[in-house]
Amino acid sequence: MSDLIVDYDLLNNSATQLSEIKKEFKELGEWKKEITSVVGASELQKAMTDFIDNWDDNRKKLLEDLDSVGKMVEGTRDAFIGLDNELAKTGKKKK
Repeated sequence: MSDLIVDYDLLNNSATQLSEIKKEFKELGEWKKEITSVVGASELQKAMTDFIDNWDDNRKKLLEDLDSVGKMVEGTRDAFIGLDNELAKTGKKKK
């Protein structure tokens, strides 16, 4: 029988980093008006608006995915902690 080793620090760090990345993407916010006001030509403004709208849609999807993965990492960590605690209790009862 082999031992399963879970790196709780890695899971904690991963959850923290995913949360920080999500925060950064979320805080990018609305910058469309700032960008398009700097661009003079109407054709360029339209192209920039289309690009920003596409970016906003993709950013929303990315935020959802970051949230999902973060929840999975936290759920995995919590499940292993719970299992570890249960196994520790069982081991103490046998002694």
